[in-house]
Amino acid sequence: MRVLLVGLGDFGRSVAKILLSRGVEITAIDIQENVMDGIDFIRRNALSEDLWAEIDLEKYSSAVIAVPSDIDALLLIMMLRNKKRDMLIIARCNDPSYREKMFMAGADYVVDISTITSQMIISTIFKEDAEKKLIYENIHVRTYFIDETSPLAGTEAGNFDGVYILAIEKDGKTKDYGIIESNSRIAVIGKIEDLRKFEDRFINP
Repeated sequence: MRVLLVGLGDFGRSVAKILLSRGVEITAIDIQENVMDGIDFIRRNALSEDLWAEIDLEKYSSAVIAVPSDIDALLLIMMLRNKKRDMLIIARCNDPSYREKMFMAGADYVVDISTITSQMIISTIFKEDAEKKLIYENIHVRTYFIDETSPLAGTEAGNFDGVYILAIEKDGKTKDYGIIESNSRIAVIGKIEDLRKFEDRFINP
């Protein structure tokens, strides 16, 4: 599996560290000299048509757009979607008002909480037993323990009534997809009112 990472700032490097830890091969593009061990690095302007004429996108299953400008991200999403229709495109969004625009441009997933990175989710939330919250535009991350009696045990992780399950941890191993097993811990993100509904339905029925 090889991922194309456009933008190697703080957000991009956090994503790269997680991908590398899972054995994913990465090619990163950034206009600044920002070399990182373990990845192939191209120092170029990602908005250059000449660059994309040189890159064989068939080598990549997915792309992560991690540039700081939402307008540049929109252009890159449209460019990549036009060049490879079946590519999985994940985009960073700084201004929530651009979220729908990015979906319309062709992004499959949009991360509009710039202060939440994959590294924080994996390395911070699950290292402490205390509940972790991150507030951004009324959005929180909460963790819950799933025992044998939970209605979530045995179900597939994903969207649940406005909230999304970010990760599942059990026996020291973490994954971001698959079946929620009993005696595991899950990290869930959503607006506080949706989290309360989720808790009423699945955590404290």
